[in-house]
Amino acid sequence: MPFTKLLPTSIDLAQNFTFTGTVAGAGGGKVLQCLQYTMGSATVTSSTSYVNFSSMIVTITPSATSSKILLIHSAPSTVYTDNNSNMGNVAIFRDSTNITTLGHNTSFASYQFTDHHSGSGITYLDSPNSTSALEYRVKVKCDNASLQFIYGSSYSNGSQPRQSSLIAMEIGA
Repeated sequence: MPFTKLLPTSIDLAQNFTFTGTVAGAGGGKVLQCLQYTMGSATVTSSTSYVNFSSMIVTITPSATSSKILLIHSAPSTVYTDNNSNMGNVAIFRDSTNITTLGHNTSFASYQFTDHHSGSGITYLDSPNSTSALEYRVKVKCDNASLQFIYGSSYSNGSQPRQSSLIAMEIGA
């Protein structure tokens, strides 16, 4: 007598299912941990070298060397200039290395003796290949020392800072 395998026509999602082995299509991409740092302070600089954006630091320890770290940063900013062309730059550093140097960092321009009010956003997927604690930090700089770059506030004097954030999510491979 032959056996006939009956296939269900639907799955009752109210039931509990237990799988053994590998479930096809369920691979990586799961969020393993998520850390967020928010603050309401501003950094005012005329430095042409990167300086810390206040205390905006997130330290995360990946659980596997194959994990990726998704970084999401946002903050208000103002560029004030007294000449014709200047840029304010924002980057994310992993420990002491600028990891957003290839077009992933954000720049702000101000022209014609004026303020330029804007917001910054950086989204970057890092592949650190590490299980050690990693420090991600936001830094800012100017391209010209005659520029005043106010990061974290939309006011020319840096007063009334607005909320800024840095999110680090470990994504499993």
